[in-house]
Amino acid sequence: MLLSIFDAGKMNNILLILYPLGHLTLAAIAWLLIGWGISLWRKSSSLAMIVTPLLLVSLSYDNFILGTGTFIGAGEALENLNMIRYLLHYLIVPLFIVIGVELAHRAGAAWATTLVRVLSWGIAFGLAGIDITKNYLGMELKPEFFAGMLRYVPENLTAPPIITIVVNLFMLLIGIGIWVRLKWPLLFIGTFIGLIGNALPASTFGTLPASGSESVMAFSLLLTEQTIQFFRNVPAEKQRHKETLMVDVANREALEWEHTIHKNGYTIYQSGSHIQGNFIQVYVPDAPYRDQQGKLRLITYLHGFALCMPKFYEDHLEELAKQGYYVIFPDFQKSTYPDDPEAITASVENQAQNQLSWGKVLQGVIAKGKNFKLGDTLNQEQNRRRKLGMVARKLIKPTFLKYLRVSLALVVFILVIKLFFSWFNRRYGQNLIKLISTVGLSLLHSPIEWIDQAIDITDITWKKLSDHHPNIAQSDFDFYVFGHSLGGLLALSWPLYLEPSQQKFLPKQIITADPAPSTEMGIPQIALWILKLFNSPFAEQPINIRTIGSKLTLPIGILHGADDRIVKPESWVKPGFWQQKSNFDCIASQEKKIYFSLSNKDKKYYPPLIAFHNQAVTDTTYYDDALFENFGGVKTEPNPYNLQYIWLGVDRVVTNKANVNQLLDQFNLPGSPIMITDTLPEKPINWKLIAIAILTLLSFLGLGYWFWHGYTAL
Repeated sequence: MLLSIFDAGKMNNILLILYPLGHLTLAAIAWLLIGWGISLWRKSSSLAMIVTPLLLVSLSYDNFILGTGTFIGAGEALENLNMIRYLLHYLIVPLFIVIGVELAHRAGAAWATTLVRVLSWGIAFGLAGIDITKNYLGMELKPEFFAGMLRYVPENLTAPPIITIVVNLFMLLIGIGIWVRLKWPLLFIGTFIGLIGNALPASTFGTLPASGSESVMAFSLLLTEQTIQFFRNVPAEKQRHKETLMVDVANREALEWEHTIHKNGYTIYQSGSHIQGNFIQVYVPDAPYRDQQGKLRLITYLHGFALCMPKFYEDHLEELAKQGYYVIFPDFQKSTYPDDPEAITASVENQAQNQLSWGKVLQGVIAKGKNFKLGDTLNQEQNRRRKLGMVARKLIKPTFLKYLRVSLALVVFILVIKLFFSWFNRRYGQNLIKLISTVGLSLLHSPIEWIDQAIDITDITWKKLSDHHPNIAQSDFDFYVFGHSLGGLLALSWPLYLEPSQQKFLPKQIITADPAPSTEMGIPQIALWILKLFNSPFAEQPINIRTIGSKLTLPIGILHGADDRIVKPESWVKPGFWQQKSNFDCIASQEKKIYFSLSNKDKKYYPPLIAFHNQAVTDTTYYDDALFENFGGVKTEPNPYNLQYIWLGVDRVVTNKANVNQLLDQFNLPGSPIMITDTLPEKPINWKLIAIAILTLLSFLGLGYWFWHGYTAL
């Protein structure tokens, strides 16, 4: 009893501070937004947009009076100040109709004609007149104290705020229309939050939820206005893309190796920058492998989502080079990983200076609009890397709107992760934020741009090697593409994006490890939801095997893990609920095969051999194990899945010892601790989980019956 009284008293003390401080904070935020609103109004050709700064002035005044009511004290002064609050509310709220119609007109709605825009003013003033006549004139106020705040409330007002509700519903419809036309959902989201916040009874929750939701709605209005101004003032998107995609031959010829690293049996050449999206490492063997026809072997190695550093696959890359194969490792995503070969071996804990502040990016985008430059938010080291010469130009220069969408999405993602994981697994949350933030810049581009970039880098790099190595220039080669996870899907789609001049890079065979059937699979689900919510370019144009599969006719091999939790093997071989064919069946190739490695939990193996998503990865120590335990599996060095499954399969294909659809006989070596099959084993029924589910359901039913029985007994 004493404990509950203490807790209740402690909570009341928190509320006494939280509510007044919350309102004063919202008042200050509104003043920060007023300058932005005035700037947008001055840039706008519409008189109607002056309403938005007026709304923010009203909002700031409202929160200031609520926050300082206790300090002013009960009396005529505070009562008069509250009367002004209600007057501003009745005057300003109907003017949302004017804003909504104007936004719809400028977003291209056919119904928002000049006549409708003029009528909207009349309707707004008419509704304001009704509210003032019916509710304001003759209003009598009484003091009310709630959570440390003193305010005056109407004592003779009992009817629901019909006009406020109607205006909110109208803005919801406008938000839906803009969402459909511009793929911009923020106005709808902000208005919906405002509607929910105002629906909460002030007698129970106080005024802070309503005021906070109104601030969110005002912010969404400003963002929507800035977005519409962007669409009206910039050139057509298609024309801009066409101009950006023009090839700059001079830049291609200017490619120079920034690092040359000599190893035992091979040499690594490196150029470009992760942050520019053109980082490249090339592994050149000292004694190149040649088949009976004298052909060389060239492999492009495509990494998984956010695994952009060679460090994650380094042991395999070195093994391939030692076998005499030329290997190209392009970072097709933009990332903030270190470029310095000596720094690459460090952990993320020592690379804090490389992390990009997405809060600063969002702040810069909002403040500068289409004049925003990413370089203004980068540190000195990142800026240096950004000035390096371009290697390829397949990553389209992001527009202001793309920066706005992605920075908003990542700021929201970071806030959600911090709030959610701070309660039970803060270290994992911090690592997840680092992982997504590291490749955040790549989300400004679509997966199609990524595959185009990887192909272009491969083309340019091979030309560069040929210029300086006569044995390459005078030799033919067989080309192969290997990819893991997201890189596996890009490897599968590689033939579809080759230009006519790049057909020499048509793979003889394609081999992949744990590929995702869609670019929307294989990344943390919460990140994907938020990116789709804000229409990130990454989520706008996904690559899906169901769409491209009918065009894939080359030999294709998929090396999967039976216990992959990131890309579950069932997603490849079992049709969805409404689908007639599985994703694997959608591939048209007549020479295709999917293999599954099984886990081995024998106690003599430590750690246990789990056939997880990161079978192809050899080192995840750049990040904390707490992250990779949930993001595909922890690796510190190659294990049997690398040596006797992934590496073995790639080697047999590249040396023409087996086709990708005939690898099963190459696996399951005598004494091997791993087992490979070409059919996905049926998982046993988890009776324990079913029993827990049944007991939980019965408990809820019993609890519900008990509450209902107790209620009816009363």
